[in-house]
Amino acid sequence: MSIERENPGSMTAERHDRIGLAAPAEPEHGSRADEPPLRHDRWHRLLSARRKKILTTSILVVVAIAFLIPFYWLLISALRPANRVFADAGQFFPTSITLSNFQALFQETPVLVWFANSMILAVGTVVGAMLIVTMAAYALAKLNFPFRNAIFVGVLASQMLPFHLLIIPLFILMINLSLIDTHLGVILPALAHAFGLFYMRQYILGLPQDVFDAARVDGASEYRIFFQVVVPMVKPAMATLAIIFSLEQWNDLLWPLIVMRSEENYPLAVGITSLVGLYRARWDLVMTASVIAVVPIMILFFLMRKQFINGLGQFGTGGR
Repeated sequence: MSIERENPGSMTAERHDRIGLAAPAEPEHGSRADEPPLRHDRWHRLLSARRKKILTTSILVVVAIAFLIPFYWLLISALRPANRVFADAGQFFPTSITLSNFQALFQETPVLVWFANSMILAVGTVVGAMLIVTMAAYALAKLNFPFRNAIFVGVLASQMLPFHLLIIPLFILMINLSLIDTHLGVILPALAHAFGLFYMRQYILGLPQDVFDAARVDGASEYRIFFQVVVPMVKPAMATLAIIFSLEQWNDLLWPLIVMRSEENYPLAVGITSLVGLYRARWDLVMTASVIAVVPIMILFFLMRKQFINGLGQFGTGGR
């Protein structure tokens, strides 16, 4: 007697037929549930990402060229002869190049003194404003005291007042403090920077509270916490504000023009405006001095561009 061995697969199918259910579909040969995407789909995504990158880069290049064209025109105007500054203004490439404008600028004007005054004002403003703004931001962000939020809102509300409305009160204050025609008279009103306080406060709010609690448990004072804990953690934000503060003070014209009376105390911006006289404007010297005024800011940005971008990218996150 021979016993035939039944196929388990057929028995399973017969059982499903008896109870009225469809047999489960057998997986196809070589198919997997976690099969990776098809190759052409990957190529399609790569091509789409590459097209987006090319489009974004093209737009940024066009925007960069649009911003660089005025500086290029300024540079070639400074290199043209004095009598050809406006005669050749429509030509993209200069027909003749000379350094006589730079020679005349250094011989006829105290441009080095103006440059030194601008450096003093910029450095003094950055150092003083960074110290005041960072300390005030730490107090408003991490210390609990009455009317903390009301004080912060009041500081931000002060930004709604145009600076032109504050000129007369500030000028009277500088007269009473005997700070007219001094560097301190220009620096002092720039130390209370509302935007810098807002920016730094939002950055410090993103810092972990556990670090401050641990420092207080170890017996550290608030001043020690500020200088040894807060300052090292907010360096990207400080670099960003340093560029902003120095750029504002370097290009400021109205307030130094009001405070400064003697030519030897002029900053570079005020000195350039003095070249435009009532009867004759030395546009060749104006263009040349403007080139000298632009170069330090460009160098500062290129040296600190990584910190500047990191500070803006980590705004409100505390560097996380």
